[in-house]
Amino acid sequence: MSIDHVIQLTDILAWPATVILVIWLARKHIGLLAPLIRRIRYKDIEVEFSKKIAQVTEDVSESPLLAFGVAEETDRDLSLVEASPPSAVIKAWNGLELAAREKVRQLVPKHETFKDPLRRPIDYLDNKGALIPSAASAARDLRSLRSDAAHAGANDITREDAIQYVAVANRIRAQIEAISELPAVKLTALTILVMELNHLIDSRKYDDVTIDEVYRWIKNESIIPSLKKRTSEDSDLSLYGDDGPYASFAAVYHEQMMRLAGGYAGDHTRKWGVENLGLCLLLAWTNELIQQGAGWYPGEV
Repeated sequence: MSIDHVIQLTDILAWPATVILVIWLARKHIGLLAPLIRRIRYKDIEVEFSKKIAQVTEDVSESPLLAFGVAEETDRDLSLVEASPPSAVIKAWNGLELAAREKVRQLVPKHETFKDPLRRPIDYLDNKGALIPSAASAARDLRSLRSDAAHAGANDITREDAIQYVAVANRIRAQIEAISELPAVKLTALTILVMELNHLIDSRKYDDVTIDEVYRWIKNESIIPSLKKRTSEDSDLSLYGDDGPYASFAAVYHEQMMRLAGGYAGDHTRKWGVENLGLCLLLAWTNELIQQGAGWYPGEV
């Protein structure tokens, strides 16, 4: 081997050898740093967990539907929080998921196309529109926080944060246990219609649609076709057409709007503050259907 090859080989091996030597010499110091690195990592978990659960709690507290029928946290819940906050978080999530699985087992139709609903029960209920939006969103956050808790040490989640987690999980579990049937119409069909109505109202082109006219649409069970005909230049209601994904929506929507009209006809000003615009009445009542739910909340509320 020539001297040039030896020099090249030495250049190639010099830096890896140097790095290995430095690591070997500093191994004791690196070992001393490891606990500090772990503490920093877990401190990050604590800070992030605290921030996330505070936001989830705030979001849930703004949803009156999630405040209904909630059992107080049990002494067992609180005892586990005192003993191990991460364990309390994991147990609360497991209880929530177990309640969802049992509910799905009760309600899933015989010929369900959703793949393995019992393995992902909360996702299934959300996909079917059986969860109110705030519950579905909070459940996704709780799932993520549960993963954080599984990797946290005994003191890396505060007792206060664990109690908040347990409280939110219990509220969502109570809402799931209150589901009596899967919705006939997926919630998305209603929320998209709300956006269309809001756009039409904002355009100010249809202020001449009267409340009496809307009552006639409801009575004749022709809300969707009448709205489509009247606003065809500014709306897209193709989702509710014969070839759309919500083709069966109109029948259920008209039925529910007929029910509202039968119960509140003439009382729209006092209850919803609508006096002038027919589209505002449609918007208010469509939103009311979302608030009342379609199987995802007890009818007695």
